[in-house]
Amino acid sequence: MKKQGIICGVLSATLFGISGILASILFRNQNINPEWLVGVRMSLSGIILLIVLFCFSGRRVFEIWLNKKDVVLIILYGIVGVLLAQSSFFLSVYFGDAATAIILQSLGPTIIVILLSLATRTLPSRLDIWSILIALTGVFLLITNGNINQLVVNSKALFWGILSAFGLAAYTLIPKPLLEKQSPLVVVAWGLLVGGTAENFFHLIWYIPSQVSTKDWIIMVFIIIAGTLLPYALYVMSLSQLKPTTASLLSTIEPMVATLLSVTLLHVHLRMFQVVGILFIISTIFLISLPLERIFKKRLSDPKIN
Repeated sequence: MKKQGIICGVLSATLFGISGILASILFRNQNINPEWLVGVRMSLSGIILLIVLFCFSGRRVFEIWLNKKDVVLIILYGIVGVLLAQSSFFLSVYFGDAATAIILQSLGPTIIVILLSLATRTLPSRLDIWSILIALTGVFLLITNGNINQLVVNSKALFWGILSAFGLAAYTLIPKPLLEKQSPLVVVAWGLLVGGTAENFFHLIWYIPSQVSTKDWIIMVFIIIAGTLLPYALYVMSLSQLKPTTASLLSTIEPMVATLLSVTLLHVHLRMFQVVGILFIISTIFLISLPLERIFKKRLSDPKIN
């Protein structure tokens, strides 16, 4: 079972990484707006996943709307968590590249540690502090290549990439009470649909851009199915068979895949200190994942933050 869980985790991270690369290719068509793509991706993914879940679980998929607190949480999760993480990530890809966007989003676990420390009014552990310092150093090297007088990363890509890390943190923390009584896939499905619906107030998905080629449509279908539905399902399957720490370590494959494909397929040029910065940021996921399970059990059980 553990081997199957590892395979699911690896495939999930790989598909997420490939999805970012395909988004980079898609945005070469100037007519395709990243916010529109996010609305399409989230809305259709949520609808398809809910239909599948309804076929297996029936009306139980709607139970999440029977409790007022759950309703508030799923709306917050869909907008502040899923939508913020997805829209800011794709905007970072749009203004920069997939590798940079995914690396910056990988700061999410570091932000989680900081937020939990603030919420519980406790100092981070020594290992957490080292992880934060290493992550900040990694970001500095990634965006400056070691030269404080220049930015080698587009400032808009940097802003949206860091914002996506905050979205990832919200995506992780907000649904905790829901996951104690609901299927993870049900929570994800409603989060996608709520977030996609909110995005549609600003960018209607049925306003299809002009001059979208067959190749673009194929890429979009892949992003929706193989870049959203499958990796989410595989990740949930991996969590059911692996410890959260192991699943967190497997997530480091995503930025590695994105970086490798960006260099080989998209010919993104990374300088020496940028590579060092990327390694620093990825290493923090390893460091933070060591005490992460203990932190969650201790801090999230604290009545001050519940």
